[in-house]
Amino acid sequence: MSEEMVTGRVSRVAVITPAFNDWACLPSFFAGLDAVAPLVGEVHLFVIDDGSTDALDLDFIVVPGALASVEVVHLGCNLGHQRAIAAGMAEVVNRDHFDVVIVIDVDGEDNPLDITKLWHDHLANPEAIVVAQRRGRSEAIRFRLFYSLYKWLFRALTGRRLDFGNFALLPIAMAQRLVLMTELWNHFPAAVMRSRIRVVKVPLDRQERSVGRSRMNFTALVNHGLAGIAAFIDTVFVRLLVFVGLFALLVATAGGFALIATLLTSAPISGWLATALGLGLLGLLQMLAVLVVVTFLTLSSRSVASPPPSQVARKYIASSERIR
Repeated sequence: MSEEMVTGRVSRVAVITPAFNDWACLPSFFAGLDAVAPLVGEVHLFVIDDGSTDALDLDFIVVPGALASVEVVHLGCNLGHQRAIAAGMAEVVNRDHFDVVIVIDVDGEDNPLDITKLWHDHLANPEAIVVAQRRGRSEAIRFRLFYSLYKWLFRALTGRRLDFGNFALLPIAMAQRLVLMTELWNHFPAAVMRSRIRVVKVPLDRQERSVGRSRMNFTALVNHGLAGIAAFIDTVFVRLLVFVGLFALLVATAGGFALIATLLTSAPISGWLATALGLGLLGLLQMLAVLVVVTFLTLSSRSVASPPPSQVARKYIASSERIR
């Protein structure tokens, strides 16, 4: 059922997709959007050109008839995938005439046909952000292994489960809230989690790229992962403080029991054991002191507000061209 049938009005949908030299992926991406656009409303596509070094050949572009408009927003420099999303979302929110915002990658790993599944849950939960929960991935085993390790580390450090990416549907009111958050600059999923907006997850499989190979190398992936953890840096330091404090207490307790056992049995305590316990406890106390200081510095830095995407994103937009 479309929203037009529910509300009597056609929804105005803005689709945001960042691209860096991914022009060869556009034909298959357009084909997917062409199939789903009539099912969701009046679809306007915003391709966020993240400082591409390859020029876009407009003769190569055949815009599907189901799309109301296609606009390429050129950024003045390469900001990176996440910041391109933030800049695109801020620009769409600034236009002030859309009802829904959809974020999706252009490379085909997010299947445009799955938009209908997000849309179905949006109609049932109009005030929530609907995200694609990663059910299966097509990458190599090594990548999946490191990704599983990262998700475990993320949960251990933040206490939250990260099981979705950039593919999401946001009511415009929720998008307006997100562009006011500085976390959106560095990690879209983390910003969604920190926003306290209700999230509805739709299990979907991640597809293979439609053309070529991913340009994300290991270093870029690690940086992206650390950016997600950094969005919860206050929580991370507090949890580390608790973990180290508990471990130091455990070591001190073990040392105390060893000392009591020595006094009661008159047996000499092993020299290496005493040295190990002493050095371990000293090291843990030093770590505890450093974490206390860093935690206070992190929490006090909240008083200095960084500019959110809503304020500065337009400075990075060099030009835009409408190709439909």
